[in-house]
Amino acid sequence: MKQLCMGCMKEYDDQFDICPYCGYAVNTPPKQSYHIRPGSMLQQRYIVGKVLGYGGFGITYVGWDKLMERKVAIKEYLPSEFATRMPTQQKVTVYSGDKAEQFREGLLKTLEEAKRLAKFESVPGIVQIYDCFEANGTSYIVMEFLEGMPLKRYLEERGKMPPEQAVPIILQVANAMEAVHRTGILHRDIAPDNIYILNPDEADTLQVKLLDFGAARYATTKHSKSLSVIIKPGYAPEEQYRSRGDQGTWTDVYALAATLYKMLTGVTPEDAMERSVKDDLKKPSRLGVKIAKPMETALMNALHVKIQDRTQTMDEFAKELIAAEVKERSITKTKNDVGKVPRWIFAVAGLGVSAVAVMTALMVTGVIQFGLTSGKSQLKEDMVRVPNVVNKEADEAEAVLTEKELGMSRDKMVYSDEIPQNMISYQAIKENTAVPVNSVVVVEISMGKEKGVLPAITGLQQKEAETLLKEAGFTNIKVKESQEDGVYLSVLDVSEKQGDNVELDKEITITICMNETGGDPSIQVNVPDVEGLGREEAEKALTDASFRINWVEETSDEPVGTVLGQEPKAGRSANKNSYVTVRVSSGAEKIYMKNVQLMSEAEARQTIEELGLTVGTVRKAYSDSVAEGKVISQSVAQDAEVKKGDRVDLTISQGRDPSKANSGTQAPTQTTAPQVTPAPTPPPTTPAPTPAPTEPPTTPAPTEPPTTPAPTPAPTEPPTTQAPATTGGAEGIPTFAPYIPMG
Repeated sequence: MKQLCMGCMKEYDDQFDICPYCGYAVNTPPKQSYHIRPGSMLQQRYIVGKVLGYGGFGITYVGWDKLMERKVAIKEYLPSEFATRMPTQQKVTVYSGDKAEQFREGLLKTLEEAKRLAKFESVPGIVQIYDCFEANGTSYIVMEFLEGMPLKRYLEERGKMPPEQAVPIILQVANAMEAVHRTGILHRDIAPDNIYILNPDEADTLQVKLLDFGAARYATTKHSKSLSVIIKPGYAPEEQYRSRGDQGTWTDVYALAATLYKMLTGVTPEDAMERSVKDDLKKPSRLGVKIAKPMETALMNALHVKIQDRTQTMDEFAKELIAAEVKERSITKTKNDVGKVPRWIFAVAGLGVSAVAVMTALMVTGVIQFGLTSGKSQLKEDMVRVPNVVNKEADEAEAVLTEKELGMSRDKMVYSDEIPQNMISYQAIKENTAVPVNSVVVVEISMGKEKGVLPAITGLQQKEAETLLKEAGFTNIKVKESQEDGVYLSVLDVSEKQGDNVELDKEITITICMNETGGDPSIQVNVPDVEGLGREEAEKALTDASFRINWVEETSDEPVGTVLGQEPKAGRSANKNSYVTVRVSSGAEKIYMKNVQLMSEAEARQTIEELGLTVGTVRKAYSDSVAEGKVISQSVAQDAEVKKGDRVDLTISQGRDPSKANSGTQAPTQTTAPQVTPAPTPPPTTPAPTPAPTEPPTTPAPTEPPTTPAPTPAPTEPPTTQAPATTGGAEGIPTFAPYIPMG
């Protein structure tokens, strides 16, 4: 009998439990509890396979179309800010109140745009849409399954491209977008990770498809505070940074031009907001790129910061890229340009007229002006300069930004080799950039250097030991040879204590035995049985039998010192005075707490449970700088040693205090008394129906909670399930973000 693999959608003999084509194991559970179980059906037509990628707006599955007998990609609309899926259920649970309205708006927008994009099946550069429908309380879009890789990965693996290779790719995208623009649809997220190269090793001319239109992201974020999700620094023009920015075809032109710049130079263009203050963007020729002058002019025309100076349409951009002559666009002067001296003044001075006299006359008549004040007054009334907050503690950084009338969004925690733990490691808008008052600066917070648990390798063979070290993340391995007695090529000593939490970049020195000690082959001795004995008993039994011992420690739930195994096995004969390798328990595996701050509640729970720990009390609290549904704090610090079953309490953000938002005041990160909800228990096998989840109260929690809290209906709000985009994928489908047009 044949069975269909839920990993690659190929048929194979059902006598095997693992697919011979892709290695997918039968009955593998979903990656997350809110993912659809592989093998589920949609519309009695589409078989849902494993997850290819997921993010804050949806999930992409591999699928099989039974009617057309073809492999497809299936995109499920599931914005984690507004909905989730409870374990064992296929129907989506939508949060109540305002969130239900925004969920529905995004759903309709997604379906509407998918239907419009489906009309572009004849356009080669757009991913084909086969079907779209509502089911399970949400929407699904079925589209062609692509084989290949994102342009981003192609550039990472193969480096920058020459113009003769890069421009044909850009022209394919420009031609596709010209057709899309004519229907009024914008992409809003053109970048190397959303351009997909088909079968890159099979053709001289690379064919591409454009993915991930921004409809759902735009629809579900235009009412919220997290505008950073539709901004891709370097590729987003300055109008996308403003909530009411004048977006149009020129917006996508800028992003496509920025992508071409990256392809040619290997450098991501400077952020548009920084360029609006001081434009230091270098032409590709100045970075060593051999490019024709007209082509370079066309590129720089499309990269102008101001909309009125920029190439306006994809058709115009495409034509200029291949034209024999291109006129350089002039830069519009604005009131902010006062104080700059026109170039012609120097030509006048060259005619013998005193430059001082000319400058004086021009200042008197007001042709040029110089600001005589300093500081904030030199900016427009509603503009401020962004201070540097890198290397500052997070709360201190927020206070510094608040003082400047700016907000802060704590985006994620990242490892850093340079920035100490809990300090700001990156800010999306650089120091001194002029931005509107109340702009939000997205920051990343350092987790310090990445660490790993040093595996027990003493007594193992060198190759096995090095493999275990590399699998644990240690790559800076130094080998030291020794003539001490031992098993030939086994590890005699390690420079760091096994089981410790060690920085991954630290040099690990392993001492290897180079003295081949095989014992006396003329005398054979039976090996005694020491399995299950304690270390001292085993040692006595083996030494009494004239054997030496190569101890290998292993983590185990058995008591410390218990013998887990031996080689040679009991009853076999071996050379007198030769080594018997004895595996002995070193006790339970050491566990070190991971950081879960700024994860979604669902992801934090999964991380904690995978460590063998228990989620304890979950508190809800308002926060200005942590997005709703993300973890504000954890009761057990990162890298603290813990034991299986230990409890970790979490504080989850409810977003900004609505009462303070309504009053127009800036809400501090410190919040009013948090709500406390007990950690949810696992659902029963057949869960009873529950009332529609409710929103957190719109009024601040009381300063002191009641002594005996009143019982609340279950559940209050399902856990937020925002998961970060992954970096891996199957069969070339990009999993860094929702895969399909989201307009």
